[in-house]
Amino acid sequence: MRIANLEKSTAIITGGGGLLGRMYTATLLKAGAKVIIIDKKIDENKIKKLIKKDYKLNQEKIKNIKFVECDITDPIQVNNNFIKLDKLLKNLKILVNNASLVKQVGKEDLVDTYKPFLEMKVDDWEEYFSVDLTGTLLISQKCIPHMQKNKGGSIINISSTYGILSPDQRLYKFFNKKLSKKMKNKGVKIEKPIGYSISKSGILNLTRFLATKFAEDKIRVNTLTLGGVYDDNPPEFVKDYSERTPLKRMANKEEYAGPLLFLASEMSSYMTGSNLIVDGGWSAW
Repeated sequence: MRIANLEKSTAIITGGGGLLGRMYTATLLKAGAKVIIIDKKIDENKIKKLIKKDYKLNQEKIKNIKFVECDITDPIQVNNNFIKLDKLLKNLKILVNNASLVKQVGKEDLVDTYKPFLEMKVDDWEEYFSVDLTGTLLISQKCIPHMQKNKGGSIINISSTYGILSPDQRLYKFFNKKLSKKMKNKGVKIEKPIGYSISKSGILNLTRFLATKFAEDKIRVNTLTLGGVYDDNPPEFVKDYSERTPLKRMANKEEYAGPLLFLASEMSSYMTGSNLIVDGGWSAW
């Protein structure tokens, strides 16, 4: 049986400074990989401190992180940064397309981004496509030639249960109740936006296309589809979400470490073009 040993591998993680991005980074570092974090805005010291604190990594492991500040939706920025990274990619074997346009429930003001469908403008949904799909394509275009030179690799595209099922809009009624009287009088309502669902659904066929296209290069491409992860969300939301889930709770972020490591390593050597769903049973109803 093959175990996850990534000591000779370099990994790129987009959106690596976020909640799950930091967990993916720590997971791959612990398995021996060197990790390049690509994110639009990066506070290196803060990210290092959080990873060190949350995942008990020593300084030697932390030194194996490289930070690249880049807007992955901008082809010029992507191209210029990969030219600079060229010497660091001789062992590139893993790409985690994790960057996504998402507003965390309970963490940010949802009024502007969680608009009802009939009130959305073109930019409201195209913004999701730009990050989740165009960004994934641009980064994949730059990584695949290196993987071809390295005789293989693993690309992991991150999707969501809302990419395989329609959002349950009942979960967001709580936020409508909390709106001010002034907003209610204006007819303001909050619902999970369609752009997120379409972009996460698009990831599934993007995965299949790349998997079949580059299988001959021994590049495996899979989707990791996730359910909701707990991040100090409002108790009312957590309660409603948990009641909708067979395991009766949201995920702990570290519960996604194992599936990520499985797809990144040779433990999944005969798996490509697949969708690994880890959602506490949400999609099984």
